[in-house]
Amino acid sequence: MRKTIILEGACRGIKIFFVLALIVMAGNVWVPSASGASKLSLKMCVKQALLNNNALRAYDLERRAVAMEVKQALAPFYPALSFGTSFNRSDTEDTPRNDSADLNLRASYTLFRGGGDWSELKARKHAYQASDYDLQEESLRVIALVQATYFAILSLQNRMAVLKKSVEAAALHETAARKRVEAGLAPLSDHLRAQVDLSNARVDLIQEDRNAKTLKHTLSVLMGQSPLGPLEIEKRQVMNKVENRPLGTLFAMAKKNRPVLKSYRQQVLELQWKEKSVKAEFFPTLETYAETGRNGSHYLPDEDYWQAGITLSYPIFSGFSTRYAAATTRARLEAKQWSYREKILQVQKEIADAYEQLKADEKVIDAREVLLKSALENGKVAQRRYKAGVGSIVELTDARVAATNAAIGLENAKLTVRGDEIELKRVTGWFVPMIKAIRGKENVAKTEP
Repeated sequence: MRKTIILEGACRGIKIFFVLALIVMAGNVWVPSASGASKLSLKMCVKQALLNNNALRAYDLERRAVAMEVKQALAPFYPALSFGTSFNRSDTEDTPRNDSADLNLRASYTLFRGGGDWSELKARKHAYQASDYDLQEESLRVIALVQATYFAILSLQNRMAVLKKSVEAAALHETAARKRVEAGLAPLSDHLRAQVDLSNARVDLIQEDRNAKTLKHTLSVLMGQSPLGPLEIEKRQVMNKVENRPLGTLFAMAKKNRPVLKSYRQQVLELQWKEKSVKAEFFPTLETYAETGRNGSHYLPDEDYWQAGITLSYPIFSGFSTRYAAATTRARLEAKQWSYREKILQVQKEIADAYEQLKADEKVIDAREVLLKSALENGKVAQRRYKAGVGSIVELTDARVAATNAAIGLENAKLTVRGDEIELKRVTGWFVPMIKAIRGKENVAKTEP
């Protein structure tokens, strides 16, 4: 009896344990995390932007439309099949009224059209390649914006940390000025000046906080998300160093990778094939056909027939429309060729400007670091002078503002260098392998003709 009671108690204890375990597991499943949304890394932001950015989706749909045009250009290579029916009634003064009906099924195939169908197909394929490179060029722009915005948010967070310390220092100065005024060691104007300085420091902090939220809204929109949702990014500083390479190497890299140059090249090839397609109208057209059907008098045809043949047609005169169309295409082709050359020079200029800007802004960082070190030392001197009673509150607040501005200036200089590095990578097409890796072959296959 005693053993039975012990076993029953043990079973109850096991049941209670399992119930508690289920409650804990349910709580872990259904209770939301208090930490909120996970923080986004730079790679995650870029990936989401490439997959969800609305502008890129629009470019992707344009590419899909051109892919359908490529498939449409294949239609002349297939035979045409048509079904027709007709009913005729004739009545003249000398003959009685005659009714006839016809049902037919006709198949035709174009054997030769001067190579126009083939030229049109090649032109459409080059147009598709151009649209694909246009999508890559827009992706370069989006990646550069995402990275610039990401680093700007990190820089703003650093500037806000500097401003928070500045507010703390201004609050200490305000307290010290108030105590000195109460002790009769300083005029009331010193305390008022310290209060104004503290208010200005708080206003600067509020404005930077607003700017940080605005940049987060911009980053959300770039990723194709609503700016109303929470957005947190990793605070880890990710440097975007560009290897030191001569301008000639960067030019060669852009010529190999920059999508806009490839797009212009494909547009030139497209117009070359379009010109050939237009000139095909000068050649004869050879078509074969086969037809079968039933015809006869009255309303119900009762005689079967079939026929097959070859048709050769040659355009003798069409108002010079083909000649003018060929001249128009030739003019557009030459214009695009000159635009292509101009675009090469523009890309080279972009690379040269970004390269020189990066080199110059890197030197600014060294000067800003020296300025910050001097401003911090001046602030310490002003602090000691004020505590000793030989310095004024104006000297102290000016030193604090100068140190704050120097720290913010150094952070801005670092952000500028990062922006220069991103721009140099954009204009050289550095991000193209990243685009291909993220978008993947599966995404391309959906729109590939």
